[in-house]
Amino acid sequence: MSQLAQFGLVGYEQWQVSSNGGNYLVAGMPVAASLVPYYSVHAIGFQANYILPVKAVTLFFKYYDEYSAKARPQGRTIVFGGSWTLRIPKPVPPKQ
Repeated sequence: MSQLAQFGLVGYEQWQVSSNGGNYLVAGMPVAASLVPYYSVHAIGFQANYILPVKAVTLFFKYYDEYSAKARPQGRTIVFGGSWTLRIPKPVPPKQ
């Protein structure tokens, strides 16, 4: 196998499960932390990976769309990156 492409569905959910300490400013007025609602967010998207095992390289791209957000901004997330594996010691090729 000289290269591999992967595609898939991804998602995440986050919830705040305990209260914050301190006070908040809402429209310039201090508000107790107990009056600010806990936040939650839900997102769905896709991920694509491109893998070159011979070169020890992996590239990826992820896209998330937050379809529900409470007590925080709702938005989109784009992530991309890659990795290269440094092989020390280098593998010895088989003799032919």
